Amino acid sequence: MSIDTAITTAVIANILMVITYAYLYIQYRHGYFAKWTIAWLLHGLRMAFSETIYIHQSSKLVVVGYIVISFIYSLLVISGTTEFVGKKLSKIWTGTGMFLTVIICFAAIIDIPQYIYMIPGVLFIGSVYIATGIVIRGINIKGIGKTLTSWGFILVGLHLFDMPFLLHINWIAPWGYLLDGVLRFFVAIGIIFVYYEKTRNELDKQRIYYKLLTENATDVIYRYRIIGGHQGFEYISPAIKQLIGYESDDIKSIKDILNIVHHEDRRKINEIIRVMSNNDGFVSFRLRHKNGELVWAEQKASLFFDPDGRPATVDGIVRDVTKRVLLEQDVARLDRLNIAGQMAASLAHEVRNPLTTVQGYLQLMGSRPEFQSFKDQFFMLLNELDRTNGIITEYLSLSKDKLLDIKRRSLNDIVLALHALIQADAVVSKVEVRLKLAKIPELFLDDKEIKQLLLNLTRNAIEAMPAGGLLEIETGAGGGEVFLSVRDQGPGMSQEILQNLGKPFITTKEGGTGLGLAICYRIAGRHNAKLNIETGQTGTMISIRFRKH
Repeated sequence: MSIDTAITTAVIANILMVITYAYLYIQYRHGYFAKWTIAWLLHGLRMAFSETIYIHQSSKLVVVGYIVISFIYSLLVISGTTEFVGKKLSKIWTGTGMFLTVIICFAAIIDIPQYIYMIPGVLFIGSVYIATGIVIRGINIKGIGKTLTSWGFILVGLHLFDMPFLLHINWIAPWGYLLDGVLRFFVAIGIIFVYYEKTRNELDKQRIYYKLLTENATDVIYRYRIIGGHQGFEYISPAIKQLIGYESDDIKSIKDILNIVHHEDRRKINEIIRVMSNNDGFVSFRLRHKNGELVWAEQKASLFFDPDGRPATVDGIVRDVTKRVLLEQDVARLDRLNIAGQMAASLAHEVRNPLTTVQGYLQLMGSRPEFQSFKDQFFMLLNELDRTNGIITEYLSLSKDKLLDIKRRSLNDIVLALHALIQADAVVSKVEVRLKLAKIPELFLDDKEIKQLLLNLTRNAIEAMPAGGLLEIETGAGGGEVFLSVRDQGPGMSQEILQNLGKPFITTKEGGTGLGLAICYRIAGRHNAKLNIETGQTGTMISIRFRKH
């Protein structure tokens, strides 16, 4: 085999590598592909210099160019490879390479024998290839690419060590060039294999991470396919079970979702579709849990298109915001109570003054003989004024500026003190009263306010029940709290009523003022307590939870 044939074969293989790496760089824009592309271009130029130097005996300038290109090529190869595996090229390699390049070029210019100045160069470049092979072997991937590339680099490095001694043996030189070209070809092909094996390995890891994320996230993650393939929900994360009580397999289409969306919020499905095109909006709606409870959910969805510009899939996240909505409702309720309290503080006393005057004149005029024929009418007017005065008294209870008489007291004693009065109201309505009083610690309470709260709750409960119902008053402690609860056996409250509970002047009772429960919220708030309501078809339980001091 001639040296021309060997070099030509190596050049052809090199051109294929340049084209391959250039294509990969254009596709993926990784810096190491750019370095490898330039390196293999320089290697092709280096081989052209080799043919000029060793066949046609070229000038010293060409020899210097060959030396410089060889070092740059080698450093680019190891730099690209170390970058590929996520490391940085040590400055020792770069500094040593630059130093040897200068020394060897100077030796070539002053006509030192070639085999002498080649020795440090091939030792350095060979060491670079061996070190690169070791770096490749350290990659945590499996596959033939890793083995092919690492051993290819190591063998190229070892092969370089014999170059100064065998280069001028005419019958060996062509085979040496051919072996060098074949080994470098294997290295180039192996690196491509390693790249795809590494990419596949990273994708597998990401798939595992995404699976862990989606299957353990508290938010529901889903994908809905609009066109192409199986239309409907392609994926729903397991968090759907916690949100609405149904399994992922139970939800197949939009129809299944509509069946559990609150009927008043179904129109929001169109709003969801509109918001998706904006890609920046949230839509809140109510869902019916499998156990019948209402769940507030918030969704953000994004619409994705196919290559033809048609809507293809919808990816979205649904979050349980029930606690947040309830908190917002509590804040809104407190705001309304504050407004009512401010009105009470500024107006109630002013209203009472003229009422007192009117009441006094009515009593005076009603006592005169000439008005005895209107006695019933005067009596009715005075009763209405008393009722109005009672409403104003309740209204004043909303004032946030009301002074409290806080002392250490027992909830049980307050309940027992009111038991006879509650029992009397219950007997009239033919309702049974049952006490369940546990041993509880004393709390800092305003006796009058807690009595008013308990009377309001028990009277509401008694009025909500038919004859023969049971009213339970219970106290207890647990979880750092002391609670007082009132449970009735009425028909429960609708969602609409629940949403308006605590609003001043809103009532479901004929002749009611709508201030009773608003006052209860205010009293609970002044005692840093939380008022909770649980209602259903078997009755309603209202509990007030006080913090232990």
